[in-house]
Amino acid sequence: MKALQCFAKMGELSLEDVAKPSINKPDDVLIKVGFAGLCGTDLHIMSGEFAVVGDKKVTLCHEFSGTVVDLGIEAAKKFKVGDMVGVDPNRPCHTCQFCVRGQVHFCQDGGCRDATGIFRDGGLAEFCQVPAEQVFLLPSGVSLQSGALCEPLSCILHGWERLMAKSPVQPDSRILITGAGIIGNLWVTMFHYHGFRDVTVSEPADGRRNITEKLETGFKMVIPRDLEAQEKEKDAEQFGFDVIIECSGFPPALEQALAWTKRGATIMIFGCAPPGKSIKICPEEIFRKELTILGSLINPATYSRAVRLAANLGERYLAYDKLGVKVFSIEDYNEAINQLKKGAIAKAVFDMSS
Repeated sequence: MKALQCFAKMGELSLEDVAKPSINKPDDVLIKVGFAGLCGTDLHIMSGEFAVVGDKKVTLCHEFSGTVVDLGIEAAKKFKVGDMVGVDPNRPCHTCQFCVRGQVHFCQDGGCRDATGIFRDGGLAEFCQVPAEQVFLLPSGVSLQSGALCEPLSCILHGWERLMAKSPVQPDSRILITGAGIIGNLWVTMFHYHGFRDVTVSEPADGRRNITEKLETGFKMVIPRDLEAQEKEKDAEQFGFDVIIECSGFPPALEQALAWTKRGATIMIFGCAPPGKSIKICPEEIFRKELTILGSLINPATYSRAVRLAANLGERYLAYDKLGVKVFSIEDYNEAINQLKKGAIAKAVFDMSS
């Protein structure tokens, strides 16, 4: 079968002929992949920016959906052939100090460090084998196309829950989202779905701003330099933003946004910035404004609820054309990556169902 593989330590990407996986353990599930997405993390992996990657060629994609075609004896107690499913790429070890505290996303032996599509073969192939604990039934009404968005939705849900637990967003909150890639767009859908309307989205690329406008939320779309000019006219401590969600992964965007915070504001760092890149920050400003700065790492125990969230959001929010998701064949992976890098699309998804 064809598989798009990456040797991250060498920065090599290639379409390979590989053997079809099979059932080896009682809890194995063999999935015929339907739709498989590439995200910003994959671009970082391909470019060799991440130090913690596998030491061999791995089939890419940690965001995918598909149909169950074979099962181990234990997995058959939970699933059946023909089930439409989504896959959580992260499998914690369940025994380290973090896992036993319930902080599975910090696991040092599993989780991110053993993720499907990064350390183990992922969804950019005709078939993928994963343990049953990583597989989740898609609710009725959730297509395989929407199922491929459940992994990023599960990460958004973790960020949302952290935000609401630490600094609940108020009805009169002024909200800024920096970066309008797929993650920024999914944050747009979350705020609109939950009834918030005073939301500004800052994005330098014309194409991405045009994509976000297709969601028809009525949110303000601006380019960063125009936003900077607008905010200079205001007393940020009184009239700045109450909530900032940084989705670009671009450190200067975060540094600039900090200057636009109101007293008592919350900043969530959600976008995946290149390791080792830093920003300047003023401790006195954090003290004086009582700023709250939150990080959000992957999706601890949220995937099972993300599939329900996908059902609730429906086509109103998750239609590919509204989100700027373009579907490609696996043979066109170079074109897909180029369009993603240029910002012509918000996300590339591959139709593996044929």
